[in-house]
Amino acid sequence: MSASNPTLSDSNQRPSQYCDPKAFFDFIGLPGPTSYPTVTPAEVRQEALVRSSKILADYGLLNRLLDCCEATIRKRWLKRTRAQRARILSIVWPNMPTVHRPDLDCWLKDGGQNPQDKGAFMWPHINQEDLLNPKILPIFLNARGRHPPCAFITADYEAARLGETCGMIRPAFLNEHVMIFTGRTTPQKYGELINWCDHEDAFDLLFTQKGMHPGMGLISLEIQERLYTFLVNCCMQLLEDTHMETLLSDETSIQPEPPALSTSQTGMNLQVVVAAEAPYRLPAGLDIRRLRSIFSAKRAAAEDHLWALREDPAYFADTVLNEKEHRQELIPDALGRLHHLTKSHKVYTLWNRILNRVVSDAYFLPCFWNEIERQLADIEALLSQHKQDLQPENDLPKDLEWAFCRLILFLEKLVEAPLRTLQTEAPASLPLRPFFERVDTELELSGTIINVVPKASLGVDKRRWRLFRLLQALWDKNASFLIGLHVLVDELETLIEKDKFTKGLFSPNVLDTFSGLSVLSLCQRQLSGFQPWAATFETTMANQKDNLENDFRETVKDWKPYAKVGDGTDLAGVGNPTDGRFYYPVDKRRTRESTAAMQQAEANLDAFWRRVDTLYTDNNGLSLHAAVRNLLSNERILARTPDWVDEPAPPTSSDASDTETGHLPLSQVCFELERRTKQTIQPDRPSLAHRPKPKTRGTARLSHSTAIPADDASSQHGPDIQPTFAVDKRALKTFSTVFHAPSRTSQPGEVAWTDFLHAMASTGFSAEKLYGSIWQFTPRALDTERGIQFHEPHPRGKLPFRMARRRSKIPHFPQDPTKALSIAGGPQTNIFDRPIVSFSITLPNTSSSTYPFLTGESLSFFTSLLTEYKYLNRSGNRRAYSSSSLRKSKSSWVLTPRQRGGTRAETRWVSTGNRGGRLGSL
Repeated sequence: MSASNPTLSDSNQRPSQYCDPKAFFDFIGLPGPTSYPTVTPAEVRQEALVRSSKILADYGLLNRLLDCCEATIRKRWLKRTRAQRARILSIVWPNMPTVHRPDLDCWLKDGGQNPQDKGAFMWPHINQEDLLNPKILPIFLNARGRHPPCAFITADYEAARLGETCGMIRPAFLNEHVMIFTGRTTPQKYGELINWCDHEDAFDLLFTQKGMHPGMGLISLEIQERLYTFLVNCCMQLLEDTHMETLLSDETSIQPEPPALSTSQTGMNLQVVVAAEAPYRLPAGLDIRRLRSIFSAKRAAAEDHLWALREDPAYFADTVLNEKEHRQELIPDALGRLHHLTKSHKVYTLWNRILNRVVSDAYFLPCFWNEIERQLADIEALLSQHKQDLQPENDLPKDLEWAFCRLILFLEKLVEAPLRTLQTEAPASLPLRPFFERVDTELELSGTIINVVPKASLGVDKRRWRLFRLLQALWDKNASFLIGLHVLVDELETLIEKDKFTKGLFSPNVLDTFSGLSVLSLCQRQLSGFQPWAATFETTMANQKDNLENDFRETVKDWKPYAKVGDGTDLAGVGNPTDGRFYYPVDKRRTRESTAAMQQAEANLDAFWRRVDTLYTDNNGLSLHAAVRNLLSNERILARTPDWVDEPAPPTSSDASDTETGHLPLSQVCFELERRTKQTIQPDRPSLAHRPKPKTRGTARLSHSTAIPADDASSQHGPDIQPTFAVDKRALKTFSTVFHAPSRTSQPGEVAWTDFLHAMASTGFSAEKLYGSIWQFTPRALDTERGIQFHEPHPRGKLPFRMARRRSKIPHFPQDPTKALSIAGGPQTNIFDRPIVSFSITLPNTSSSTYPFLTGESLSFFTSLLTEYKYLNRSGNRRAYSSSSLRKSKSSWVLTPRQRGGTRAETRWVSTGNRGGRLGSL
């Protein structure tokens, strides 16, 4: 029998070895599954009929109970105390495991070799830790009682995957048959056994996984039978005082379905909550738009990282030093000796390796995330194109099937990068480094491979040992395959969220790497939810293996030079941050000395990147990947610190902002090379190298050669009207720190993470906690769809000014908060024909008052009264006010300006509550 035509017209014509399991394996020359039970078709049909009858009967009863009194069941369960809930669970499921994912717990203990633990592997989501959460059981009842069992059959068997891979669950063997569940709703049809000879598509149904192998089907029926019995018995316990015959009679009316529940404590969309609820809900489908949003934000974050490395000396120095603190060369051996590269005469080589890694990752990650986002965009377009053809009974269109298989292969390949990084970074990180040691080998002495092993002290603390075992399983290919990458990721995320001690063992760098890995795992899981077609992808990929592999190699060939962009070069000579060359006191009060130090650090950083750009373009020409080349040659400019001036002149309308500015492209080398490759509209236009260099020190103004003519600008773009958000005092204070304007009299502060979440929500962003430390902020009603990703500060829980400063400079993030924010209750008005925003705040022990505030003219928010601000009066003269000049007089607030020559004049702002503001002068 050939694989391409496995069916015969008559089963009697088949050789006997195809019907007898032992003879079959002897015939193909492989050892038979002696530890697996064998069954006959009659035995399978009999068992399937008994179990499916019980499953569908219990489902019918559960559905009727929920139709009549789901709200009552939910209310009674939620009113029970934890002890009362535990008692109910112990009655309906004796000896229920106490811990989350008991199958994984058993595997970590003894590899899953104890037969008494079989139940933990069969029903891993039936455990007290999860089900004692008040809302999990109502969610579970709602999903199972309002959707047919066939909707869960694949997910139920997949949940027991670890039990099968470790040998605890052994499906019976029956060749030449397939069981069908999809769309079947009667005991005779649900789990129907079909012989390959009796149905021309039976073989394809099995090998495309649209049907189940008989042994797997029987396991799935056994799992579902006990689950539905458990859920019905839970309802009976909660309705023990109700007369069942009356309740189930036709006269009982059907009640509306109660509102959906969530276990989230904050009301925010947390990925750890989504993952925890997933086993108890209807299996999720593919949300391609959400995936695109996440990967678009990851790509943008990678671009911002590269931009920040080139622009901000402090960010560059911090990144390089963090990379150093995660190098395995810093792990001592058993005798306490450090790696030979840490010695003074060889440390130069170590710094070259560190800098090469920083540069390589910075170039690589935009390409990495850009490719996945691009493929998701292709799939989204094809899904829209073939929308009418996407019926469960139809096969996927070939182009869409290819796009899915292509992305799945890319994810399988690309996930290895963060796994390798975790394997090297985690043991070398400061929290875990004391529990590992280097092992000297010949390769280690040559400096090419470093071998690290755990110390005995790692196992002293159970929580630390569990974390290590999970990490070890994560970066071990075999263990990761057996358990499932998403299972390990979810378990690690659960530990991070629930246990502060465990979270403290993750450095920010390791959390960042874990976050990237988790996003890839999330995408893989989402693609696997594209049923029923996702079940066929494995077979298609096996058939198209060579084509897919060739496509992958062709796509990533331009990425390879990034890995060696700095190999064999003296980057340490211009990039070693330990000599203070990147000292950048941006968080200090602005003085002549701090300004000079910042300018020198910026010059040193520019020199480093000129060296990198020259090395790369000399070696590779313009083979720079488009994702990076476009970034380095687009309209982004480097922000540079202006020269110090003793008395800054009042800025005019043509001046730049009071913050540091500049007009240099992010990479002059790449900008000029890119220009040479394009056929421009003005071929005789002078090149960048021959243009007059714009002024980048002092008060920065656009030079005439780079200014955009007003006519051209107006013809290409309409007025950029920024929305105004009504925010409360807490949010405004947060943004005043994030958008701190440097001055001589003020210093920036920190922002509590909870305050930052509140501020982002108040300006139209929905917050979603992904994995690790990543938070995704997606605009809900703005003129952009690009999400923004932030890393939650760890371990202090406060957003440092340096981090806030970097994130406030990313594209599409509001650049001038006074144009975008107003205190709640302060409508826009107009005074002296100048647009203003009215701010209404309540100060301690005062009444609510309204203050006019000039849009775009302020240097700080009104709530930051300790900082100096400016006000433009009727005649256009500037008056400077300080907090010491503010006093209340009856219904007015009076500001006394500080003026030269000893003259004093008062400006009175009339208190009018929240109705708007009027201005008068005394």
